[in-house]
Amino acid sequence: MTYARFLALFLGPPLVLAVVLTRRILGLRHLLFLLGMSLVVVAWTSPWDNAAVAAGLWGFDPARHSGLVIGLLPLEEYLFFLLQTWVTSLLMIRWVMR
Repeated sequence: MTYARFLALFLGPPLVLAVVLTRRILGLRHLLFLLGMSLVVVAWTSPWDNAAVAAGLWGFDPARHSGLVIGLLPLEEYLFFLLQTWVTSLLMIRWVMR
């Protein structure tokens, strides 16, 4: 299975559900929060993941990702931690705003 397919199968449906559940309550402040969280998660996670790949703790099979690499990480890895953040943040917004 490719990394993109993994993302589509396991993060696509929860993201769609989270968007559907929050679409009526999302405002500019929520979108700014998501943007801020996205910046924090990339800044916080990227060094860790790059260091782990550099140290040989894990790696990414070139046949299973797009070939677009930033640092030592494929684009799909960045999408993975962004999509997780969006799903979790949207569900928390929904839970808090009920």
